Amino acid sequence: MQLVTTIDDLLNEWGVWSQAGLGLTLSSASNDGVVALIDDDMGLLIDQAVAMLGLYAPKTKVVVMMSYRSKLSTKVIAKNLDIGETKAKKLLLSGVAWLEGHLLAKGVIIKQAA
Repeated sequence: MQLVTTIDDLLNEWGVWSQAGLGLTLSSASNDGVVALIDDDMGLLIDQAVAMLGLYAPKTKVVVMMSYRSKLSTKVIAKNLDIGETKAKKLLLSGVAWLEGHLLAKGVIIKQAA
C-alpha cells in the first residue's frame, strides 16, 4: 500500500473523513462540506488504529481525537481535560508516534516530515 503523505497530513484527512459521518464518535463541529482525500478503507484503518490506541492510552486517544477531529489547539485541549498544555502536547506527540508505528506495521507507507 503506497501513500505519499506525512502522518500529520494523514491524520488531518482522517479527521475530515470522520467528520463526514464515519468513524469514531466524539462531539464536535461539522466539517462544513469539506471532502476527505482518503478513501473509506484508509479511513477505517486509521479509525481502527485510534480505537486500539484507546485500549492502551485512553487519554492519549482523546487528545488525538480532539486535535484531529475537532481541530482544537493543545491549549484548548489542556483546558478541557484539566491538564497542562505541555502534557497535552506530549500526549498528542506520543499518540501520533504510536499511530505512525502501528500504521507502518500494517503496511501503510508514510513519508517522513522534512
